[in-house]
Order: sequence, then structure tokens, then C-alpha cells
Amino acid sequence: MQPPVIDQRDLDALIKQMAKLYPYYTPEWRFSPEDPDPGTALFLIFAGMFQENIKRFNQVAAKNFMAFVNMFNFPVLPAKPARAYVTFKLSEGAEKPVLIPAGTQVSADVPEGDEPVVFETDGSILATPAYPVAAYNVSSKLDYICKIPDECLGDPGKKDKPPFALLDFPHALNLQEHSLYLGHGDLFNIKDTAVVELEFRNSLKRFKEPSICAKLVDLEYTEWAYIGETGWQAFDEVSADGNKVILKKTKRLQIKQASVGGSFSRWIRCRAKAEKVAGICDIEIDGVGAGVAFYDVENRKGIEPDMVFYNDVQQDLTGFYPFGQYFVQYDAFYLSSQEVFSKKGADVSLRFNLKHVANSLTDSAAEPTDWKLVMKQEEMEVPLKTAEVAVTAVAWEYWNGNGWVRLSFDKKHEEIFYRQADQEQSIVFKCPADLEETFVNEQYNYWIRARITSIQNNYAANSVYRSPWLEGIVLKYEFVNNKKHPIEHCLTYNNVEYRDMTEEAINAGNMFFPFQSLVCRHPSFYLGFASPPLKGPVSMFFSIKDQKYPGEDLPFIEWEYLRSNGSAAETAEWSVLKTVDETRGFTRSGTVVFAGPSDFVRSSVFGQELFWIRAVNRDGKFELEQKPAAPIVKGIYMNSTRVTQQVSIKNEAPELAGEINKVCQLAALPVISGEVWVNEARYLTEAEKKLFVDNELFSVSEIKDGEGRTNEFWIKWHPVDDFLDSGPEDRHYVIDRSLGKIYFGDGKNGKIPPLSDVKNIKVKYSIGGGTKGNVGPFEIKNLQNSIAFVDEVFNPEPAGGGCDMETVANALRRGPQILKHRNRAVTAEDFEWLVRQASQNIARVKCLPNINLQMKKETGCVAIVILPKGGNAGLAVFPELRQQVERYVMERTSGTLSFPGKIQVIKPAFLEISVYAVLVVKEVENVAPVEKEAVDRLNEYLDPLTGGNTGNGWEIGQSPHISIFYALLKSISNVNHVEKVSMTVYKIEDNLRTEMDPNNLANLLHGMVTNGSHSVDVKVL
Repeated sequence: MQPPVIDQRDLDALIKQMAKLYPYYTPEWRFSPEDPDPGTALFLIFAGMFQENIKRFNQVAAKNFMAFVNMFNFPVLPAKPARAYVTFKLSEGAEKPVLIPAGTQVSADVPEGDEPVVFETDGSILATPAYPVAAYNVSSKLDYICKIPDECLGDPGKKDKPPFALLDFPHALNLQEHSLYLGHGDLFNIKDTAVVELEFRNSLKRFKEPSICAKLVDLEYTEWAYIGETGWQAFDEVSADGNKVILKKTKRLQIKQASVGGSFSRWIRCRAKAEKVAGICDIEIDGVGAGVAFYDVENRKGIEPDMVFYNDVQQDLTGFYPFGQYFVQYDAFYLSSQEVFSKKGADVSLRFNLKHVANSLTDSAAEPTDWKLVMKQEEMEVPLKTAEVAVTAVAWEYWNGNGWVRLSFDKKHEEIFYRQADQEQSIVFKCPADLEETFVNEQYNYWIRARITSIQNNYAANSVYRSPWLEGIVLKYEFVNNKKHPIEHCLTYNNVEYRDMTEEAINAGNMFFPFQSLVCRHPSFYLGFASPPLKGPVSMFFSIKDQKYPGEDLPFIEWEYLRSNGSAAETAEWSVLKTVDETRGFTRSGTVVFAGPSDFVRSSVFGQELFWIRAVNRDGKFELEQKPAAPIVKGIYMNSTRVTQQVSIKNEAPELAGEINKVCQLAALPVISGEVWVNEARYLTEAEKKLFVDNELFSVSEIKDGEGRTNEFWIKWHPVDDFLDSGPEDRHYVIDRSLGKIYFGDGKNGKIPPLSDVKNIKVKYSIGGGTKGNVGPFEIKNLQNSIAFVDEVFNPEPAGGGCDMETVANALRRGPQILKHRNRAVTAEDFEWLVRQASQNIARVKCLPNINLQMKKETGCVAIVILPKGGNAGLAVFPELRQQVERYVMERTSGTLSFPGKIQVIKPAFLEISVYAVLVVKEVENVAPVEKEAVDRLNEYLDPLTGGNTGNGWEIGQSPHISIFYALLKSISNVNHVEKVSMTVYKIEDNLRTEMDPNNLANLLHGMVTNGSHSVDVKVL
């Protein structure tokens, strides 16, 4: 605010006035300022001196105004320190926590030759070697489990961690699955079509078994599958029959072996469909049995063997000699089948079409006889006698792991290849329990064999071999009386965790629930530590992206930890973890501080054995359809604390000076904070000392000697703004932080410190402040004094809030406003001036009464829009600036506005204005200069801080009309006329860029003009 100019005369005006006056008073004088004579020179000297008088006279109003303001003792706002969060990284191998005491000094890198920018920790923390190694977002209502990528946690000192969304469920991969896995290496060794019957038992409530199976086959809730070559394959038909679930497999796909939950087997899975687990959570069983049988879909009568060999020669299954055309003793016919021969205890039938083919070793055809009436004996053919060679007996054998042993002693089976009619033959045997896989001709499988033990006419001459020929060979298996076998493996998979329930499934009496939902009924964020974060204070810093959260959207977050419940079973339970949460429910960056309890227990959660804590959203806001924006976490940093840019000076004993010894001058300045202690041991009785000790309004420090006598009795005096309300005995002082002076009372208004021959005043104070403390992220990285096992220190986010001392001009503008608002926010203008008092780093402020965070009308809400100095570049420190403003305004406003969300401090929405113009000039040489000047003019005019009509920048909510640009561009020299101007506007808010109608800019109450990309075309007339 500029004071009015009372006398506006300058040197030219004085010369003109003298030129008018001298003819009337000294007509003989030749007044000639261009060629001054001695008289004129004397006048010019006088005029110069008179100008100084005019200048001082014009300053009278300002001096009077300043004196008026000084009467109210309005201080110039001192410099304020920057604040930040720093992380202390422990050395690798550190096993014990390290205490980081309050006042620990760290500093930022500065150019060589400059003083270091020192920061001090505000409080003490215990740097723990425990770091989070696993994190999950969990929702019970949505049945959702999302794992946070490991790289988002990673190395505690890693600076470029990728961000992740907190408590954000529909947009992330859901790991949740509710499945029952049943495994059996032999029963489920199936490649062909088959029927699998699973019997589910509830020994305590048999009547529930049919309903259990009915639920398990209800396609609304479950899906049944087996693991094949390309993953899980669904069964073709699923049904229930009493207490049995019947699964039909009509495709010839092998059920493959796989590892599930650390167990290797062949698996069948029953999986609950997404968000349907609630319908089957009540299923409770204590036994599972399984049976399988061949399912003849295509009337094939059985399963073809995997391979057949005659000795070491593989045969074609369509038709073959099992013992060759010319068999000999001990020739063997080998037959393999993974599927059939793995069914231990099953009745196996081997069927084939048998016929015998005559094969002779010699050519039995003789020359035709030339018959005559009379012939000699030797001319007549003598018929040769042939011998039929046949397989009279075979031994059916199998491999039991040690050797080949008899499979069957049935005589019919042994003589099956001897003199049988050409017809279908079969043998049926019980699959041995000890049949094992082995190598036959380098083929590993389950094998049986038929070995020739007896041959008819084995050594006869002129023999004809009656060789068996087999076609249509098939195998089939079934269990007698549909017997159910205990399964080998029973695993449940719920909440990303396998549980082995095999014992419960085999031995009746131990009930279990195959499908279990999450225990926590509210959306939660889980953190798992490799070692327990014990003792404290343990401090975690959450670096969170700045977003808008209206008051009704502020989530309610509580922290819990997993502890031992103290029972003999040593089970774990969740218990409340008391914390100090600066993040306000993950809505802003800040620390979560807690003291790690001693009963932390390692427990398996989501399949990981760790020490767990979790943040529980009790009001369930993050599960609602109209939920608040999910917090975006840029990093979690253990062992972090807040630091302030200051240097502490302890127990300085200043000298008293000034009138009646009531002024102290501190050695360093500017002062950020301080305490004044006065030793009054000599001037107080024992009763008075006791009163001070018992009075909670005073802090005292008593020092006694070895005999218990008081040597020193220090009382902490109270700071006040002035002594107007101070009485003679009030221990008050006033501090001028900018000048480093402490003022005491005069005995009438404020007590005078007692005189003493020893120094009886000590001051603990901190100095610092200024914009130099606003350093960028990871620039605070030096420890002023080394601390054992601390390897590194850094600030994950930029430091902010530091500002220089207020200028006198700003103080004079602010002073009258204090008289208006009296440090109480009532009107919108009051809010704006109080915001300016909160920090000198604010370039623009706009108060929008009865407007909420969404810029909608809402009674009782106040939106405060602030633009930091530096414009868009200054938004990096906006979170710290917002906290400063909120704290300052909350202390000075109505109680009805102190509720969460009623006062919202927000950033402006930037209006990126891009102008396209077509200008016309007369001369071609003016094209380039005019184009450059036009773009420069547009950039200058639309600058948010220095643009506008007056050069003082744009106010929040102010916007230009397109007609202004016609006049602006027409004022450029050499422009004949403006042919065309168009304006494109994009609103940039919350990292979203949205095009706007230029005619609706006035409706954007929190808009802030800024430059876009301008384009100017210049034509020649």
C-alpha cells in the first residue's frame, strides 16, 4: 500500500514556478536555467534542498501510519524454518535397534563455501533393523487379496520405489482363491475317460452329507477341475448322489502330476467361484474317500495299453504276435498301462480277440506226382508227417520292485493261448498292491508280462507253429462294491495359504472347513516384517501422493498387530496396536509411530511366516461403490522422523541490558523457538518452592547438593505478546525473534528478574529459518555427528515451509488487517489474511465460503485455495504448506469449523490458456519480429504471478476474455490489424487435463491462469 503523495512538485515544476514569480519580485534579474548566472545557480541549489524537504514531507503519512501500527506492537513476522522427514538407514548386519535422540543434526548438501543447512530431529525414535518385506491389500467384503509388488518395498534405502495403490481392490490382480485340493498318485492317474466318485463324510451330522454334496456340485458356487497338460481342465459332467460327488471325464487328457502346496501328486480341485464363497463357507467335513472307474463313452469296451512288446520288439496294437511268429521257450509278451495298473486293489480285466496263425519253418509244398499204371516204389510221394507247435502255458507276472513275480496262478489264464477257439478272450485279476513301475526296453511304466513256460512239440521236425495273434486288446478296471479309498493328500487353499488337512480327511472326528473367508471383516492393509519391530518409538513414514479428500471421505483407520494369545496351543490373535498416525488415514504423507509390543509372534499369513501388523479401515469406506480415491503410496520408509531446519543453543546466559535491566540480547538470531529459565532459589521460601513444584502451570528444575539443600531452583517463564495484561508477579517475557531480544517486565506489568551476582538467567533456543531450507528430495544426506550402525540418511520428500523474514512493506499492509480480524477468522477476507500470516511462502490466496472440496455449495464448509510462491514449481512443497495453514487457521476459527473436512486447503486448478492469432502487417520484414513479440506479449500477459493488466499477476478465480487479446496484440508496433484470435483452455487438476469451454471460465472459482502453447501467424497486407 503506497501512501498518498502530498506534494507532487519536482525540479521542473519548481523551475516553472520560479519563472512565473521572479518578474514580479526581481524584474531586473535574468533567470536563465539553461545558462545560469550566480542567482540562478543559487536557486538551483535551493531547489535541490527543497526537493529533499518535499520528499520528507511526502513520507510523513507513511511515518505516521508506521507509528500508528507500532502503537499496537504488530511484530514483523520472523523467518520460519523448513521441515521435512528424514530416514535413517541402518548398516547391513545390524541386529539391535539404534536410538536416534531428539536434536540429532543432519544437513543438506550446499555449494562449496556456503554454510551447511542444518536440520534437527524433532523427537526421538528407535531405528529398528526390522523392515517390511511383504504387503497386501485385503477386502473381506469383496473377497479380495492383492499383493503389493516386492520392488515397492525393497531396499530400505532405495530411492526410486514404484508407487502403489493402498486399499484399491477392483484395479489389481486378485490372489484370493478358495479351493479344496484332493490328491492321489494312483487313483487319479487317469488319461482315458473315467468316472471319479468322491465321498464326503460328516460323522457328527450324517443328515447334512447330501446337502453338502449338493452345494459342492452347484455350478453357481463351485467348479471342479483336474490338472492337465495346459493347466486346469474342467470336468465334463458334475453331479451328486447322496453323499457322493460324481465327476465324469469324457476327454482323453492325462491328469498330470504337479506340486500343490509343497506336495507332489495328481490333483482334483474344487474351487469356489469369485465372490461366492459365502454360500459354501458353512460346509464342514471330517472325511473324504475316492473311487474311480473306466467311463465307456464311445463303447470301446476298455482302454488300450500304452505299449506292448514281444521281447524287445514293439508291436502294433491293431494286431500283433505277442510271442512272435516262431516262439521259443521263455519268450515274453510285455504289456504296460499307467492308468490301469496304477489302480492298486482294483479288478483288472484284459480282453483281446485271439486267433492262431499257422507258420512253418520249411516249405511244405512237394512236386506233383507223375502217376502211371505201373510205378516204382521210389517214384511214389511219401506224405511227410508234421508236428504242431503250440504255447501250452504261460506265466503271468508283474514287477514288485525287486523282481518279476506271479500275477495269477489260475490255470485258465496260464493256458489261454493253447488250443483256444478264435474268439474274444479275457483274464481278470486283482491289481497287486506292490506293483511298481520299472524299465522295460528303456520304457518306464507299470508292466505285466506273459512269459512262455511250456511249448508243445518244441523240438519236433517238420513243425508248424500255431502262433497266437491278438487284436482289439483293451484293459478295464473297477473296484469291487464301488469301494472308496482314502485320499493321499487333502489341502485347502484359502486366503493365499495352503493348509494340509490330510489327517482330518482320513481320520474321522476332526472336523474342518474346506472353504474359509477372511477373518478381518473390514478392508485392511497388511505389512509383514522378517523380524519383530520391538520397543520404540518405531516410526514408519508413508510418502503419499497429494489428493483431495472431503471431510465425509476421511477414512477411519486403526492399527493392529498379530500376537500370541498365551494359550498352550500358541495360536495367534490380532490385537490393537496403539499408534500416532500423522497420515490422517493415509490421506497425506506422514509417519505412523508405535511402540512394538513384546508379544509379537511369527505367524503364517497369506502363506508367509512373518511378524504382521495391519491397518484396518473400520468404517469400510474403501469398499463402498462411491468410495474415496485410493491413496497412492510413493514409498514406505522405516526409521523416519520429522526434522526442522534449525540449530539449538542450550543454556545461554545472556547479559541484562537496557532500562532497569529488563532487556536480554541473544548471541544468535533469528530465533525460531526458545525457553527462558530464571534461577530464583535465593528469593523463594520452601513453601513457595513447593507451590511451584505442585503447580502444573509452571515447569521447574531443582538442583540439590549432597545434603539435600537446594542450590538452584529454575523456573520456566512464560512468553506473551505484550505486557498489557501482565501483573507485577507474572513471570512473563516478550521475545523479538527477528532481533534476538528478550524483554522483561518493569515490576508493574510483568515481574523483573531478580538481581544476582551470578548469572541467574539461561535461555534454550533455536536459530534458523529461511527459504534456504527448502531443499529437494534426497538432498539431506549428511550426519553432522556419526551414529553407530547408521549407514545413511536421506529425505524421501522435499523440505518445505521455510520462509524469510517478512518485509516491512508487507508488515504495514498486514497491520491494519489485524485490527479488523483480531486474529479470528470470521469473514472470507479474515481467512485470507490469516493464511498470509501463516506463511510468507504464499503468492495467492482465495477463500471460498460455503464451498466444499468438490467446488459445490455446502453450508458450513470453507475452501481455501492457495498458490505457493514460484507458481506451479512451488507445488512440490504444497503438502507441508497446507499443514502449516491448516494448523494456523484451525486455532483461530470458530469451533463449528474445527470438525474434520470443514476447512479444506487446496491447490488451484490451473487454466492452461493457449492462444492462436492471425496478425496482418504491411511490410514483409516485420513478419518475424512481430511474431516473436506477439508470443512474448502473450507469455507475459498470461504469467500467473507477473502478468495481467497491471503486471501484478492474476488472482485465483480471475480469467481473461478473448476480446482482451485483440487489444493486446493490436498494440504491437507494425501490426496493421488482428484478423483472428482463438483461445483453447485446458483445466489441469489432480493430474488430469480436461478441455474447457472458454465461455465458462468464470464458473471455475478456484481457477488460476497460466500459459499454454501459443501460436501466431503473421500475414502481409
